[in-house]
Amino acid sequence: MRKPVAIFLFLLVSVVFETGHAAPANYDFRILIDVTGSMQQNDPGNSRVEALKLLNGLIPDGAKAGVWTFGRYVNMTVKWGKVDTAWRQAADLAAEQIYSNGQFTNIERALSRATSGWKKPDKNTRRIILLLTDGQVKISSKPKKNKKSRDTILGKTLVSLKAMGVSVYGIALSDQADTVLLRRLAMETGGAFVFTEKTTELPRIFFRMMMAIGDPDLVTLAANEFPVDASIREMTLLMFRSDATRPGELIPPAGPTLSARQPGKSTWRSGLGYDLVKIVKPAVGTWRIDAPADVDNRLMAVTDLKLELGEVPTHITPLAGLKVVTELRKRDKTIRKNSYLRFVEFKLTHINIDGIETSYPMKPSSERHNKGQYLFRGRGKLQEGVHGFIVSAESRSYTRSKRFEIEVRWPVVVKLEPGFKAGVYQLSLKAREEFLKPESLVAKVEIEAPDGSRTDLPMKLSLDWYHARIETSQAGLYQAHIKLSAVSNTQQNVDIDLGSFPMDGVYRAVPEPVSTLSTN
Repeated sequence: MRKPVAIFLFLLVSVVFETGHAAPANYDFRILIDVTGSMQQNDPGNSRVEALKLLNGLIPDGAKAGVWTFGRYVNMTVKWGKVDTAWRQAADLAAEQIYSNGQFTNIERALSRATSGWKKPDKNTRRIILLLTDGQVKISSKPKKNKKSRDTILGKTLVSLKAMGVSVYGIALSDQADTVLLRRLAMETGGAFVFTEKTTELPRIFFRMMMAIGDPDLVTLAANEFPVDASIREMTLLMFRSDATRPGELIPPAGPTLSARQPGKSTWRSGLGYDLVKIVKPAVGTWRIDAPADVDNRLMAVTDLKLELGEVPTHITPLAGLKVVTELRKRDKTIRKNSYLRFVEFKLTHINIDGIETSYPMKPSSERHNKGQYLFRGRGKLQEGVHGFIVSAESRSYTRSKRFEIEVRWPVVVKLEPGFKAGVYQLSLKAREEFLKPESLVAKVEIEAPDGSRTDLPMKLSLDWYHARIETSQAGLYQAHIKLSAVSNTQQNVDIDLGSFPMDGVYRAVPEPVSTLSTN
């Protein structure tokens, strides 16, 4: 199975399969929901309720899970235990009791209480923390106590989480949330981080996180149609509805239309704006959805024919390369026969931060011992932001796909801003605390003029920012070449080449020296 891996800073990402085929992991979810008073402003519609209900439906049967709410105190809202029908019913009832009148934001205690019982790592269990908050660490009205608690989380607690094999998935629900803390917890544990101020997006955010965690086999939806082949033993369809009042409908290849009111042999779980449908032994053929198409609609399949990926990163820098490896497996054995694979199209689709999709063919491995594997190598510079990727295998009778996201960020903030005069710029640099120790940052900047000459640019430090003024004197292209060295939060010495940043130069005559005449 695929595991999320945080690839730190400037490293080239190499994606490989693990040796052997491990059995499917068990899951242990600990869900932490902020119920402080600020949620009245940041989540006025209480979207946490619908998000938690959807999450309850997505957690796999047989997994372990529990829900805790926190403010000043931490309460086990849904008792930790095996996920079954009774647990889901209790979780649905508990979701309705989520409130927004807690004081303070005791994230340290929430993490401590929720991880109770986790000691040594368990190689057969995926341990997941989902942490939703809209605030800073606050356990007291005294700033020193709050700082000490925050330092404890990023020190002792984080070390413990990594030692226990826990992955943290953090959601910041306002610009007042401690995004640095949540990012560090996510990055250093191989989880993920999402920031949003649109609380109505919470159900979709929880869903996307569950897709990243569970890594299900997906069947491609095209124009609200999808094929079901004989290898699919069970399918789960999630349909988002823009019109919350209109029920979704599912049309089999033959037989009556299915809905929440007329489910037939299907199981429906419907909430505000979505339907989650589960069908065991679905009929082979083309199925249709009678509802407006939605980019987040997904069909998840339990199947003997699986598309597998190697490990993929959760975070990279814009200059990092990306290598993705995939293969088809039938009953856990890699398919290697050319007579079968020549009818299958493997491709990778990149969805950039603007939502623009570009597809690339994946090529078969040239190495004999990796026969059956298909590869993609990308080395282009990516914009900062969250990029989506879809790896798919398609034939005339079936489709399989995997989706994942990668957050692209520099470990520093770079601002190159024009001044009030043409040809004058202000350069500012600051270490991002989730990557680097700010006090360790050393910047080396060279300014290259249009004539090719280079000069060092001195930088001044003020309140964690390095600043410098750049004044051009030649017409044409100037470039600021920026290299940095620093110590990471994991105590690694790192060297970072940010590349070149362009500027438009303006000619300025060099003032001639003023001569003075003296008379005797």
